[in-house]
Amino acid sequence: MRATLTVDQLAAIRQAAHWYSQLNGGDARPEDYRAWQGWLDAAPHNAWAWQQAERLQAQVAGAPGIPAHQVLSRAEASRKASRRSVIRGCGLLFGGALLGWGGYRETRHSPWLADYRSGVGERRSITLGNGIRLTLDTASALNLDETAPLPCLRLEAGEVMVNVPEQQACRVDTAHGRIDAGPGRFAVRLLDNRTRLDVFSQQVRVSLPGGESRIVGQGQRCEFDSDGLASLDLLPTGAGAWTQGLMIANDQRLDLLLDELSRYRPGVLRCAPAVAGLRISGTFRLDDSEQILRALATSLPVRVERVTRYWVTVSAA
Repeated sequence: MRATLTVDQLAAIRQAAHWYSQLNGGDARPEDYRAWQGWLDAAPHNAWAWQQAERLQAQVAGAPGIPAHQVLSRAEASRKASRRSVIRGCGLLFGGALLGWGGYRETRHSPWLADYRSGVGERRSITLGNGIRLTLDTASALNLDETAPLPCLRLEAGEVMVNVPEQQACRVDTAHGRIDAGPGRFAVRLLDNRTRLDVFSQQVRVSLPGGESRIVGQGQRCEFDSDGLASLDLLPTGAGAWTQGLMIANDQRLDLLLDELSRYRPGVLRCAPAVAGLRISGTFRLDDSEQILRALATSLPVRVERVTRYWVTVSAA
């Protein structure tokens, strides 16, 4: 089945791929950012195309295999390919993938075509027919197999909180393994090259393609990929607070906090190396990321530098 894109949308997709390569090539200047902002604000289909590029970038970053930042690092070290050429190649990849998405709607495991999706900064709640309650975090995608004997979910991107009522059960698949759960509450998140499982009540079983499995109990966290399970950890303070629109930091490194915050806002949010190790504690509302940045600037020796509203760096004051 084919989907039809307008001439303006097709042009905007190509331009979005160009701007991606231009701004991430390592030699962008302030005037480039201003020009990009002007293009972004010029027409609704430009903002639409950039949003598709951001979602595709998140999909690539969450895919199994080598993380996106490692791809760039390896390319930078290679004598056969400069960083700029690889970035521009990624721009072409995004453009081609976006155009391909416009032409073909049937793609397995694509967050673009998932049964349930949430946008950047959005949380979405879903209740299934058997009473299982799902909450999708920012930029998340989930497919549901309704033909299976029990609800079978596949997380394609982002994170989902699952609440299973009494006398019910469900299964959650990711690219790295399977989670079988009875009544209880747990969250599943796709990271760069692995899956993270947080169990808030009762217990669940994780099974890997090779046959390895483990029970993860209440108050425990487990990360795994298709090759193995990491050791169990205790749930950190604030785990799951995102379902209430909160981010809780307990003596957290600034770069890690900003990396997490960047998931909830469009554009680029960077942390300068000079302030990356600063520590911060507090409770922040995810629905107002600008207020969080203002709070950081008043409580830490940092300043918030803006090239555009979508390109922000936190650096030393």
